[in-house]
Amino acid sequence: MSSMEARLAVPGLFPDPREVVLTGGETDLSQDVRLATNNVLPLQRKAMRGILTEAGVRVVANKKKYVIEATVAPEDAFELGDVPEAARPEYYELELRGSLVFIRTPGQSGALWATQTLGAIFRAFANGCRPPNLRIRDWPALPNRGIFVESKWGPDRMVLPDWCTLIDRLSTLKLNRLGIGLYGCWGNCRFEGAPTEFLQVPVPGHEDLRKEHRLTWYSPARKEWCEETYEAPMFRDNFLAEVVNYGREKGVTVIPFVNSLGHNTLIPRLLPRVSAKDADGSPRGVGYSIADPATREFIEGFYGSIIERFFPAGIDFFHIQMDEVWPDYPDPDDPHRTASPWCEAPVSTARGREENLRDYILWLVRMLTDKGVGKVVMWNDQLTRHMDILDDAFLRALEEAGLKDRLILHWWWYSNDALNDKTHVRLGAEKGIEGWVAPMTCYFNWSRYDYRRPNIARMLEMAFAEGATGAVSYAVHDPGHTDHEALLASCAWSGMDPGGIAAVQERWAACFGAGRNAFLAAAEDVVQAATAFPTLASCWHYTYTYCGKDLPWPRPYPGEALERLCKLEGVDAAAQLAACAATAARAQESLAGVAQAEDLESTAKACALSLAADAARIRAVARTFAFLVALRQGTLPAAAAAECAAATETLLAAMAVVEKGKPDWVAPACLQSLSVLLRFLEQLAGDIRAGGELRWTVA
Repeated sequence: MSSMEARLAVPGLFPDPREVVLTGGETDLSQDVRLATNNVLPLQRKAMRGILTEAGVRVVANKKKYVIEATVAPEDAFELGDVPEAARPEYYELELRGSLVFIRTPGQSGALWATQTLGAIFRAFANGCRPPNLRIRDWPALPNRGIFVESKWGPDRMVLPDWCTLIDRLSTLKLNRLGIGLYGCWGNCRFEGAPTEFLQVPVPGHEDLRKEHRLTWYSPARKEWCEETYEAPMFRDNFLAEVVNYGREKGVTVIPFVNSLGHNTLIPRLLPRVSAKDADGSPRGVGYSIADPATREFIEGFYGSIIERFFPAGIDFFHIQMDEVWPDYPDPDDPHRTASPWCEAPVSTARGREENLRDYILWLVRMLTDKGVGKVVMWNDQLTRHMDILDDAFLRALEEAGLKDRLILHWWWYSNDALNDKTHVRLGAEKGIEGWVAPMTCYFNWSRYDYRRPNIARMLEMAFAEGATGAVSYAVHDPGHTDHEALLASCAWSGMDPGGIAAVQERWAACFGAGRNAFLAAAEDVVQAATAFPTLASCWHYTYTYCGKDLPWPRPYPGEALERLCKLEGVDAAAQLAACAATAARAQESLAGVAQAEDLESTAKACALSLAADAARIRAVARTFAFLVALRQGTLPAAAAAECAAATETLLAAMAVVEKGKPDWVAPACLQSLSVLLRFLEQLAGDIRAGGELRWTVA
C-alpha cells in the first residue's frame, strides 16, 4: 500500500515504514501484554520493555491472549534481496494479527526499531484508534543517522538524566548515532569574558586540565540576579561511561568528538610543552606541535584513556575533528593578540605544513585503530577547503598503511541556500573514502532561533546522490528544534520525501494531536520572525561577544548594534523590527496554547514550550530595538520614559517564558544575553530620568 494509505490506517508512524500491507480486519489489542522473546539479548529486551512502557503498555507475565513475540533470527531466514547489505542488521518485520504481535529481525537493533514502531501504534490505540491487522517491512536508507552535540553552553550543564532523555528522543526517531563534544575551544568568542573553552572529561595525570564556567543572569522566577561558577557535570561526575551504556541499550552508538588541532586553546595554554611554538620555542597557547613526540605522547594517553574509561565494551567510531586550523585569540588577558596554531619550532619546520598534517592524520588513525577503534572520523574542510591534502599522496599513504577503509570524512556545510563546491561526498568517494554529511539541526539556541531545515534537505539530497553512508548533524540539542531532528530522521531512514520538507513537517506534527494545525502555523511564524526581517540579525547580543584585531573590547552593546541599524539606507528599521515583534507575539501566544493541551506527549510538550520561548525572545529583542532605534533617531523624545518602561516589561515577560520554557541546562545561558539588555534598559531609564546625555552602551 502507499505511504499515504498507511498513514491514514495507523496515524503517528514516524519515520514512515518502507512497506505496509493491510491483511484484513481490525486488531484486538490490549494495553496489558506479555512480551516473549527469542534470541533477544537482555539489554535489548530491557529497552523494548521501556519503549512499550513509555507508550502506555503494561508488560505483565500472565497474559495468554495478548502477546508480543519478538525473534532475532539468522539473515537467511528472511527475504532480503531488496535490502542493502548495510541496512540488514536494522531490518525488521512487524505483524499485527488480532491480539498477537510478531516481530522478526536479523539484528538486535532491528528489534528496537520494530518496538519503536509498535510504540507509535499503541499510542494511537490509547488515543482511540483501533489499528488494522497489518504487516510491515522496514529498514533504513542510511546506516549511520544522528546528531553531534557540540561542547557549548547547554551541553556543558547537562546531567546524566538529560543525556538519557536525549538518547530516548533520538531512539524514538530511529536515529542511531550520538556524537558528544568532549573538547573544543573558540578563542575569539568571549561570551563569558574569556576564551570559550570546554572540556567535558578529566584527563588522567593532568589535574590542572579543567575549565570553570561563569554565567550571570536575572531570574524572573526568583526575582534576583544570579551568578554561577561551575564545572561541567560530565567532567565533575565523570559519567560518560553511563551515557555510552544507556545509548547501547537504546540502539544509539555514542561517538566521542575531540578537537585534535584546530579549536584548541585550553590544553596548549595549560600544558605549554604540547603547544604550537614560535621559532625560538616560545609556546603560543594555541594549536599543537603535531610533529613533536611529546605532543603525540600526550594525545595517545588522552585519547587512549577515553577509550579505556568510557568504552570498555568496544568503540565503533572516534571523531578527531581537525577543522578550522587557523589563527585564533588564545590569550585571556589580551583579546587583540592573535596566534597561529601552526608550529614554527625546528621540529616542525623540517617539513611543510601539509606534509606534517598528512603524517599527523595517518598517525592518529593508526594509533586509534590499534587501540580498537572501528573507524576514525574527521571533518573534511581542512583537507578540501583550506588545504589540498586529499590528494594521491595521501591516498597512497592510507593504502600502504592499510587504513583507507578505516577513515570516514565528515562533510559539513550549513547554508540553507547552496552547497560549497569543495564540500561534496563524491570528492572522497571517488577516491574510495567513506563519507558522512553534517547538516545543522540546531545551534545558537543559547542566543537565538536558527532555522536550518532547508540545509538538512540539501545535504541529505547530496548524501544520496553521492553515496554517503551517514548523516550526523552538527548541533546542540534543543527540543524547540525537534522538527529539524525529525526531518533528518525522516530523510535518513525513509529517503527523500517527494513532498519536500513541508510534507515531512506536517507528518511529524501529528504528535501534537488536535493542536497539530496550530503548531504548524505558529512554527512557520517563528521561522518568519527569525528570517524575514533582516534587521533582527544585528540585534543579538552574542554577535558582540566576539573579539577581533581591529575591534574595541569590550564591544559596545547595544551601541554597536544601534549604529548598524541607524546607518541602514532605505530601511525603516524601527518599523521592520516592530513587524517582527508582532509576528513573534502571534507565534508565542499560539504555542503557549498548544503546550497546555492535556495528554500531550512529553517531547511534543517540550518542543512547544521551547519554541514559545524562542518566539518570546524574538518578540522582546525586536520590540526593544524598535524602541531604541526610534529613540536614537530622535523620534520618541516625549514618550521615551513610558516606552522604556514598556520595553522593560516586555523583556522581563519574555525572560520569564524563556526561564520556564527552555530546558534547565540552557536557560541560564539564554537569560545571560537577555540580562545584558535588561541592564541597559535599567541604565537608560536612569539616564532619561536624569535628563542628561543618554549612554548607548551598558556600563
